[in-house]
Amino acid sequence: MKRLPALACMMILCLAPIAAQNDTTEEEQDIQVFNTDMIQEGDQNIRISLAPSFPLNFPDFPSLFMKDRHQLSIGGIGSLGYHYFLNSLFAVGVDIGFGFNVTIGSRVLNYVPFLASFTFQPTAGKFEFPISMNVGFAWESYSNYNYFPGLILKPEAGVHYRLTSGWSLGLEVAYMFMPQFNKLYDSSRENFYGQFLTSSIVARYYF
Repeated sequence: MKRLPALACMMILCLAPIAAQNDTTEEEQDIQVFNTDMIQEGDQNIRISLAPSFPLNFPDFPSLFMKDRHQLSIGGIGSLGYHYFLNSLFAVGVDIGFGFNVTIGSRVLNYVPFLASFTFQPTAGKFEFPISMNVGFAWESYSNYNYFPGLILKPEAGVHYRLTSGWSLGLEVAYMFMPQFNKLYDSSRENFYGQFLTSSIVARYYF
């Protein structure tokens, strides 16, 4: 009978390290690692923008210094887009918009751009700095003349502030180049090289 207490003590001493190891394993399993980056791989956003559109020259470079009925005045452009982050810095997306500019002769240039977007976006705190290159085509209409497809090149940069985890608001400035290669279709017509500057108010919803 005297051997029973001693045997019980030996069993307790042998089982104690196993129990401690199990407790440590459970504690390690309970520890979770959280990613605190503001932008993560797989994040998506819906982008809405509105901007005045300032014609830099139209229909050609000398028109910067000339005033005639063909000179465009300030117009506007709006767009809606979807963007997907490949990682915390790079995103790709698509945007569709509608823009217009009115001539001094009250004629209207309308255009509907379809753009593929490639964005590099560093962040600092709650601030985001998107730098984008947009490439695409547009349907263009002016004085009963339609042009399709029209090439569009649109480099763009801006600054945003993350209001909440889901919303950011910011300003973006873009240069938009819209050439019309009319001589490809009619040798009697001239090529046009439209250039515009836009300054957009942009809201983005992240999900």
